[in-house]
Amino acid sequence: MDDDLQVDSDEDLFRNPVYYEPAGCNLDLDRADLGVPNGEDLLNVLLRMRGRVPVDKRGLICPDCLKIRGRRVPMYLVQRDGIWLASHYRKPGDKPISHESDEHLARKERVAKDSEDHGFHADIESQTPDGHARLDVRIDGANGIVLGYEPQLSAQTARGMRAREGFRRRAGIQSVWDFADPDHAGIGTVPYVRTPNLPASVIRVQKNPIAVQDGNFVLEEGQCSQSGTLTRCPEKPYDPENPTDTGYCGGWHRVLVPAHQSSTFTGEGGLTLTRFIVEAAAGERIPFQRSGHHGWLPAQQWQQYLEANGPALDDKARQPSIRQGDRRDRCTEDRPASEVRTEPRQQRGSRSIVLETRPLETEPGNVPVDALGQVIPPCRFCGQPASLPGPEGLPEHFSCRRRHDP
Repeated sequence: MDDDLQVDSDEDLFRNPVYYEPAGCNLDLDRADLGVPNGEDLLNVLLRMRGRVPVDKRGLICPDCLKIRGRRVPMYLVQRDGIWLASHYRKPGDKPISHESDEHLARKERVAKDSEDHGFHADIESQTPDGHARLDVRIDGANGIVLGYEPQLSAQTARGMRAREGFRRRAGIQSVWDFADPDHAGIGTVPYVRTPNLPASVIRVQKNPIAVQDGNFVLEEGQCSQSGTLTRCPEKPYDPENPTDTGYCGGWHRVLVPAHQSSTFTGEGGLTLTRFIVEAAAGERIPFQRSGHHGWLPAQQWQQYLEANGPALDDKARQPSIRQGDRRDRCTEDRPASEVRTEPRQQRGSRSIVLETRPLETEPGNVPVDALGQVIPPCRFCGQPASLPGPEGLPEHFSCRRRHDP
């Protein structure tokens, strides 16, 4: 490999498009002939140029940089896990090629300024010590906390998000991934918040509050009934066709639920992104992972969670995979995912995480039974005994049905 190359980290390696000037077309690095006539020996020719021909004279350039930026940016080939990838040529010390949107840049600048104003040092575009990840904003918090703020406005796959989070976690970074799309594949896959999709001009005005709409959880427990603590049964499947439908099982649950879906949410005095970042840097908000789902809890709620459920088990260490970062459309980080690797989106709904469920405790001998001695099941709506099944075959009261389905 040439000595004057700034080699990309594993996280920065993508399946970028690469244009070969002598052939006048893009190369397909997945094919033995690279997708060009008589190209079987072309790969060996390009590899033999290493150390002999300057990178900018080899004929490999980035087609996106030429089209979008009007710049001829040379590329070179690198192999990872048996896969050939094309990487942008940079001299030592140069920053990676980036085409971040103005909204992406505005979010980074806003969070960095807000953090500095509250006494926490912040750096934009900071490399992790191991060199495997580049943080959009690094925030040095209290008691050794290192926070990484990562706005993610483009579509990505869940696998890709997990891989990128893995680089940060192994470097000791507490990541805050900021999504604007409520159906983004990264929601719940990594420690996240969700904020509105605002223009850059609004984001840059510090006095404009940016609301945190999701990612902040609270701990709730209580009876699953119409008069109980919980607003709906967390184990009842969410029906996107009927989002206002409610149902209760009559049991008892302990759940982690997004603050905006909790029984105590009023919609007033909501959490802002600035307050969230400052409190996370101060250790007043703690990231959690439960059953593969990530989120954040206030410190007091976190203590209650530990007392009730014990410490969470860490994920098994996953080896970084270059293929998880594959992109085919553009050469930038803030870009749409490959059509080949895009995972189907799930409809958003309740994100409640059930920690514990107990059936409703009844006194022996007081269990309601019918004339044949069979136990009378609880109404799907109110949790009280109901003998007759409804249209869906579930036990219910006629009055409850009219009240919930007028």
